[in-house]
Amino acid sequence: MTRIERFEAVEISVPSGSTLTRFYFPDLPNLRNARITNIAIYTAGTITATPLTGSTPVTTADLKKSFLTLYEGDLQLVYNIPMLSFNSIVNSAADPYQFELPSVNGLTVSWVKSYVSLPTALATTGTAYSFGVFYHF
Repeated sequence: MTRIERFEAVEISVPSGSTLTRFYFPDLPNLRNARITNIAIYTAGTITATPLTGSTPVTTADLKKSFLTLYEGDLQLVYNIPMLSFNSIVNSAADPYQFELPSVNGLTVSWVKSYVSLPTALATTGTAYSFGVFYHF
């Protein structure tokens, strides 16, 4: 069980018509010096609109080919972990999930250096990756 001390919704927009295969996190002032305990990804089966902009969440098919890379300072500490490793919500057999979120154990993430990557462009654009970040100071 995860105890929530603090939580912030985070989004990475995927513009309409984008052919990019790497999407960086925006600057997240509230999380600059935060010690991250868990990160969650929300699928289209969990939410129908992202909490910050009301965008359509990235499809499960696109999440299956998405990978997360996290930096702490200049150190790349997490490299290409499958995005759905951070989905712990059971929706259906179509949405892969992990019973328990991986513990990030107090990582202080350099958000503007961290990103989501894919081997090929997303099939559906005009969407957003929707994360939940659990943290403390």
